[in-house]
Amino acid sequence: MSALLILVLFVGLLICSIALCACAVRKGMKPARAVAMQICSFAVLLIVGFASTAMIASADEGTNVNNEEIVSTATKGSKSDKEWDSIAMALAVGLASIGTGIAVAAAAPAAIGATSEDPKAFGKAIVFVGLAEGVTIFALLVVIFIKFI
Repeated sequence: MSALLILVLFVGLLICSIALCACAVRKGMKPARAVAMQICSFAVLLIVGFASTAMIASADEGTNVNNEEIVSTATKGSKSDKEWDSIAMALAVGLASIGTGIAVAAAAPAAIGATSEDPKAFGKAIVFVGLAEGVTIFALLVVIFIKFI
Protein backbone atom coordinates (compact mmCIF):
# COMPACT_ATOMS: atom_id res chain seq x y z
CA MET A 1 0.00 0.00 0.00
CA SER A 2 2.77 2.45 0.91
CA ALA A 3 4.67 1.72 -2.32
CA LEU A 4 1.52 2.48 -4.31
CA LEU A 5 1.09 5.73 -2.41
CA ILE A 6 4.67 6.76 -3.23
CA LEU A 7 4.17 5.90 -6.90
CA VAL A 8 0.93 7.88 -7.13
CA LEU A 9 2.51 10.85 -5.34
CA PHE A 10 5.61 10.79 -7.53
CA VAL A 11 3.68 10.48 -10.80
CA GLY A 12 1.22 13.18 -9.73
CA LEU A 13 4.00 15.60 -8.87
CA LEU A 14 5.78 14.82 -12.14
CA ILE A 15 2.61 15.50 -14.16
CA CYS A 16 2.08 18.78 -12.28
CA SER A 17 5.69 19.77 -12.98
CA ILE A 18 5.35 19.08 -16.70
CA ALA A 19 2.05 20.95 -16.85
CA LEU A 20 3.53 23.99 -15.10
CA CYS A 21 6.50 23.97 -17.46
CA ALA A 22 4.26 23.81 -20.53
CA CYS A 23 2.08 26.60 -19.15
CA ALA A 24 5.13 28.77 -18.50
CA VAL A 25 6.36 28.31 -22.09
CA ARG A 26 2.92 29.26 -23.43
CA LYS A 27 2.99 32.42 -21.32
CA GLY A 28 6.31 33.52 -22.80
CA MET A 29 9.10 31.86 -20.82
CA LYS A 30 12.15 30.93 -22.87
CA PRO A 31 12.21 27.20 -23.65
CA ALA A 32 15.79 26.84 -22.38
CA ARG A 33 14.80 28.26 -19.01
CA ALA A 34 11.70 26.04 -18.92
CA VAL A 35 13.86 22.96 -19.56
CA ALA A 36 16.21 24.01 -16.75
CA MET A 37 13.20 24.45 -14.47
CA GLN A 38 11.96 20.99 -15.48
CA ILE A 39 15.33 19.39 -14.73
CA CYS A 40 15.46 21.06 -11.31
CA SER A 41 11.94 19.93 -10.46
CA PHE A 42 12.77 16.39 -11.59
CA ALA A 43 15.83 16.40 -9.30
CA VAL A 44 13.66 17.51 -6.38
CA LEU A 45 11.13 14.78 -7.17
CA LEU A 46 13.92 12.22 -7.34
CA ILE A 47 15.22 13.25 -3.92
CA VAL A 48 11.71 13.22 -2.45
CA GLY A 49 11.09 9.78 -3.95
CA PHE A 50 14.29 8.31 -2.52
CA ALA A 51 13.74 9.94 0.88
CA SER A 52 10.15 8.73 1.19
CA THR A 53 11.13 5.22 0.11
CA ALA A 54 13.93 5.16 2.69
CA MET A 55 11.60 6.40 5.42
CA ILE A 56 8.97 3.78 4.65
CA ALA A 57 11.59 1.04 4.42
CA SER A 58 13.04 1.99 7.80
CA ALA A 59 9.55 2.13 9.32
CA ASP A 60 8.71 -1.33 7.94
CA GLU A 61 12.02 -2.68 9.20
CA GLY A 62 11.16 -1.68 12.75
CA THR A 63 7.73 -3.35 12.67
CA ASN A 64 8.88 -6.65 11.17
CA VAL A 65 11.26 -7.58 13.97
CA ASN A 66 10.77 -11.16 15.13
CA ASN A 67 11.59 -11.81 18.79
CA GLU A 68 12.74 -15.38 18.11
CA GLU A 69 15.20 -14.40 15.40
CA ILE A 70 17.90 -11.90 16.29
CA VAL A 71 19.96 -10.51 13.46
CA SER A 72 23.69 -10.49 14.07
CA THR A 73 25.52 -7.18 13.96
CA ALA A 74 27.63 -8.31 10.99
CA THR A 75 24.62 -8.69 8.69
CA LYS A 76 22.47 -5.96 10.18
CA GLY A 77 23.73 -3.22 7.85
CA SER A 78 23.80 -5.28 4.64
CA LYS A 79 21.05 -5.23 2.06
CA SER A 80 18.92 -8.27 1.39
CA ASP A 81 18.64 -9.92 -2.00
CA LYS A 82 15.18 -8.45 -2.49
CA GLU A 83 16.51 -4.92 -2.05
CA TRP A 84 19.36 -5.51 -4.51
CA ASP A 85 16.89 -7.00 -6.99
CA SER A 86 14.70 -3.92 -6.71
CA ILE A 87 17.65 -1.61 -7.30
CA ALA A 88 18.74 -3.67 -10.31
CA MET A 89 15.25 -3.62 -11.80
CA ALA A 90 14.92 0.13 -11.34
CA LEU A 91 18.31 0.78 -12.92
CA ALA A 92 17.62 -1.54 -15.85
CA VAL A 93 14.34 0.10 -16.79
CA GLY A 94 15.44 3.64 -15.97
CA LEU A 95 18.68 3.61 -17.92
CA ALA A 96 17.11 1.78 -20.86
CA SER A 97 14.28 4.31 -20.98
CA ILE A 98 16.72 7.22 -20.96
CA GLY A 99 18.70 5.61 -23.78
CA THR A 100 15.53 4.94 -25.73
CA GLY A 101 14.45 8.55 -25.34
CA ILE A 102 17.77 9.78 -26.68
CA ALA A 103 17.65 7.35 -29.60
CA VAL A 104 14.07 8.21 -30.54
CA ALA A 105 14.86 11.92 -30.25
CA ALA A 106 17.54 11.45 -32.92
CA ALA A 107 15.81 8.88 -35.15
CA ALA A 108 12.27 10.28 -35.35
CA PRO A 109 13.15 13.68 -36.88
CA ALA A 110 15.42 11.95 -39.38
CA ALA A 111 12.60 9.56 -40.27
CA ILE A 112 10.19 12.46 -40.75
CA GLY A 113 12.71 14.27 -42.95
CA ALA A 114 13.33 11.19 -45.07
CA THR A 115 9.58 10.64 -45.46
CA SER A 116 9.03 14.23 -46.55
CA GLU A 117 11.63 13.83 -49.31
CA ASP A 118 10.55 10.37 -50.42
CA PRO A 119 7.23 8.95 -49.16
CA LYS A 120 8.38 5.43 -50.11
CA ALA A 121 11.09 5.63 -47.42
CA PHE A 122 8.53 5.62 -44.59
CA GLY A 123 8.69 1.86 -44.03
CA LYS A 124 12.48 1.83 -43.78
CA ALA A 125 12.62 4.94 -41.62
CA ILE A 126 10.04 3.77 -39.09
CA VAL A 127 12.02 0.57 -38.52
CA PHE A 128 14.89 2.57 -37.03
CA VAL A 129 12.53 4.30 -34.61
CA GLY A 130 11.11 0.90 -33.65
CA LEU A 131 14.60 -0.50 -33.06
CA ALA A 132 15.20 2.20 -30.49
CA GLU A 133 11.99 1.21 -28.68
CA GLY A 134 13.20 -2.39 -28.63
CA VAL A 135 15.86 -1.49 -26.07
CA THR A 136 13.20 -0.76 -23.47
CA ILE A 137 11.39 -4.00 -24.28
CA PHE A 138 14.61 -5.92 -23.70
CA ALA A 139 15.05 -4.09 -20.39
CA LEU A 140 11.53 -5.15 -19.45
CA LEU A 141 12.47 -8.77 -20.18
CA VAL A 142 15.56 -8.40 -17.98
CA VAL A 143 13.36 -7.06 -15.17
CA ILE A 144 10.98 -10.00 -15.53
CA PHE A 145 13.93 -12.40 -15.33
CA ILE A 146 15.30 -10.65 -12.25
CA LYS A 147 11.91 -10.71 -10.56
CA PHE A 148 10.91 -14.30 -11.19
CA ILE A 149 14.16 -16.22 -11.65
